[in-house]
Amino acid sequence: MAADGSAPRPHSTRRPHRFCPACGAGLVERAVESRLLGACPDCDFVAFHDPKVVAVTALLEDGGVWLIRRGIEPRLGEWALPGGYVDYEEHPKTAAARECLEEIGCEVAVERLLGVHHATFGNGGVVIVAYSGRIVAGRPRPGPEALEVARFGAAELPPLAFHTHDEILAALFGDSLADAQRPPGH
Repeated sequence: MAADGSAPRPHSTRRPHRFCPACGAGLVERAVESRLLGACPDCDFVAFHDPKVVAVTALLEDGGVWLIRRGIEPRLGEWALPGGYVDYEEHPKTAAARECLEEIGCEVAVERLLGVHHATFGNGGVVIVAYSGRIVAGRPRPGPEALEVARFGAAELPPLAFHTHDEILAALFGDSLADAQRPPGH
């Protein structure tokens, strides 16, 4: 349960299709591109296991980066970069800015692509598009999906909720992060 009382959002890639969303027929297992996938025997729909797309932003200020302490699952109570799912009509850069406004209450300038990462969990996965940016309006404060917001220097970073966020910040801070010898995240 999230801090505001809402239930965590389900990961659609974690639930295998049992019925065809196009015609309603029961799916059967079929070899597709060397993998067994659910497929419709009537209309040929294939239930590919596509990853969800996530956009995150490393908001830099005074040599540090702003993080949120998550108020929702997964990883409730752990520190992470602000970010979230990209809506189907959004560019990832637009989603990154929207998520910052939702999670830390600030308008941001998303400035540079830092990288693209991938993570799997259970039978699902995400593609993470990471940006750097800066706050242009507002003062960071927790939104409905965050318990806390704080700025950390490279040597002060707490363990992070997701290993991809560790990778993003290691690439961003380089040697200064390695020198800090902080404990690894999850």
